[in-house]
Amino acid sequence: MNGLLFDLQIFLLNLTFIFLLFFIYHKYMEGKINRVSNEILIAIISSLSIILCMSFTFSPHPGFIFDYRLIPLIIGALYGGRRVGLFLLLVILTYRFMISYDSGFYSSLVIYSLLYFILFFVSPLFTKSTQQKRKLTLALTTHFIGVLILLSVIYLFGINLSRNEWLSLSSFYFMQLIVMFLFIHFIERAKKESIILSELKELEKLKVVSEIAASISHEVRNPLTVTKGFLQLLQDHSLSQEKKEFYIKLSLEELERAEVIISDYLTFAKPSLENIELLEINKELQYVLKVITPYATMKDVHIEFERSDEAFIAGEKQKLHQSLINIAKNGIEAMLESGTLTFSVKKLEGTVSISITDDGIGMSEDQIRRLGTPYYSTKTTGTGLGTMVSFSIIKAMRGEIFIQSQSGHGTTFNISIPLVTKEETIQQ
Repeated sequence: MNGLLFDLQIFLLNLTFIFLLFFIYHKYMEGKINRVSNEILIAIISSLSIILCMSFTFSPHPGFIFDYRLIPLIIGALYGGRRVGLFLLLVILTYRFMISYDSGFYSSLVIYSLLYFILFFVSPLFTKSTQQKRKLTLALTTHFIGVLILLSVIYLFGINLSRNEWLSLSSFYFMQLIVMFLFIHFIERAKKESIILSELKELEKLKVVSEIAASISHEVRNPLTVTKGFLQLLQDHSLSQEKKEFYIKLSLEELERAEVIISDYLTFAKPSLENIELLEINKELQYVLKVITPYATMKDVHIEFERSDEAFIAGEKQKLHQSLINIAKNGIEAMLESGTLTFSVKKLEGTVSISITDDGIGMSEDQIRRLGTPYYSTKTTGTGLGTMVSFSIIKAMRGEIFIQSQSGHGTTFNISIPLVTKEETIQQ
């Protein structure tokens, strides 16, 4: 009874070693490195699994130790290739020699050399196979042959095992076969799910692009249609000079609107910063206030500014202005009647916080969640592109935007950007 319990403990311990190491690989590393690095990593993980398994064994006969080294050897060779298989063979033989140089070492030399010979031909077939069923068949067949070789060598070496010892050994390797099946199944399933997830991400990107394209084409078509109409009217020779100038003015305004939409789209598509410099945030906000004050005055909106101590950030001046002006303009337009737009700056530990608060109509939780997504705007005539541009610019500056709002009670945009010092070298 005690022997069976000990064998069970060894079984669970070996299983834990193999599962933990291969789980870490397939969860966090697979597909994120090149082919050579991938082979090296599989070799390291498999060899560690082998060494740990060989360190915790059971021995039904003096000089012969048994464990689950067969699983990481086969999995490593099948997924890593022939070179990995050869490396793992050397690891097994070297470590077995270090444990003890006896008849068990020679049996290991025969068993695992023959097994590597089989893996040498099976590994390419396994790599080329795309069907999980075929991969399972190859892996389990290889494992079964390996167990047969092992049992044959034990018999040929004339090891006399009792009936209970043979039963224990057979159960041990039968369980190993089941574990091999489950490992290959879970690995292939994880790989399949990873591929599906990657394809879904690509489809999501295409969906975003198509939505933006629909938004752009719709918004650009309107000013172009208007401009076309005015140009057609200008063909009328009976028009007065005053009307001609009026039509030309409107046409230019519509073309400028189309240019702004296209510029916003390009900024969203490529939010990376090109001309990074050291910016004093209070000074930059003063510039933003000068730009939006005339527009705020037209809407009967009062602007307040709460300064902080000198605070520096790294960024591109024009794009920062564009982002803050977009947010401030939206805040002004959210106030249907007179109101107050408040800018405040606070230096926090490692970051500077910029808050832009309005007394407007506010937003619901669903509106906040959808803000910054393609083709969504809380304004009836908006495209949502300006907000997307603002979000992408702040993100490119390693910043974050947090929104607090409630319907009928205004909105606050909290922008957090990392602080830098004058002594730091500004790098893109």
